[in-house]
Amino acid sequence: MLAAVLEKGNPELIIRDVADPSLGEGQVRVAVEACGVCGSDLHITLHPIIRLKHYPRIPGHESAGHVLEVGPGVSDLKPGQRVVISAGTSCGHCPACKEGKENRCPEVGVLGFDRDGAFAEQIVVERSKVFPLPDSVPIEQGAILADAVSTPYHAIRFVGEMQPGQSVLIAGCGGLGIHGVMIAKALNAGRIIALDVDEGALANAERAGASEIYNAREMKRTMQKIRAKGDVDLMVDFSGVYSNAEYLIRGLRPGGKYVMVGLGKGALGFSMPPYMIYKELSIRGAYGSDSRSLPELIQLVESGRLNLAMSITSTHPLSEINQCLRKLDSREENPIRYIIQPGK
Repeated sequence: MLAAVLEKGNPELIIRDVADPSLGEGQVRVAVEACGVCGSDLHITLHPIIRLKHYPRIPGHESAGHVLEVGPGVSDLKPGQRVVISAGTSCGHCPACKEGKENRCPEVGVLGFDRDGAFAEQIVVERSKVFPLPDSVPIEQGAILADAVSTPYHAIRFVGEMQPGQSVLIAGCGGLGIHGVMIAKALNAGRIIALDVDEGALANAERAGASEIYNAREMKRTMQKIRAKGDVDLMVDFSGVYSNAEYLIRGLRPGGKYVMVGLGKGALGFSMPPYMIYKELSIRGAYGSDSRSLPELIQLVESGRLNLAMSITSTHPLSEINQCLRKLDSREENPIRYIIQPGK
């Protein structure tokens, strides 16, 4: 099969023939029809701040396609069936996995980082990582559910426990945060506030349904403007800018929640002032998603409550993967997601 392969020390992916992956018990072989190009893919290619344990590696972790064949022990999927593949990997037998909290598994990993991913014509994964996709959902939209949409959904729906009518602030409106705006809207948030320093990202957030957008370059002044209209029930921070955390937390309502998703450098470095106690505030972390998110998201998209059409910037053959990575890095087209179609 053809695949885009990452060699150690080479920022460019190499398109070449590789052996088809072997199919084992409890596994599914999927023909990859669409795979999203994520910002984290830049961290192992053009800006290699993540060192993989093993090379060569096939990246790609946001994928969907159709079943080619199933291994022994899999009886509920048929060849030709459309599916989404979860981006996360896990052991499958620890207490966290048995509880359906696979993102807390001690051996948690990500396709394309910890094992070969979906910038390839085929991929083999465990049955538990495959979710049927209705014919009414475009395959490109199904692919990005795997991470770009499921990660913010997990943060908002399960960690942040957002309730209809609540106010939600999304800090950082890149590939994850922009879908946080869409999800807040789909879950019937009342006031949706978007923060970013990039005007293109803010324009995307407004298109996606944010009721208020603010440039976050001067956080103290920005938060004064936001708080003048009322404090916020839930804040979800995708930015990774730790220096903004205390400014944000001060704007929470009593009982409010601040959920950290974005990873940054340096210490968090904020004090714990008395208002955190007497306002009974919560600070929580959110990582990836677990098995609850994808089935719910598929239903939201199928019902029309969550529309991801604006997320698909353009589609490309596998041969254009490096161009897509460079365009994502430059942000020259203000992209949300480039989609690779390995079979074309």
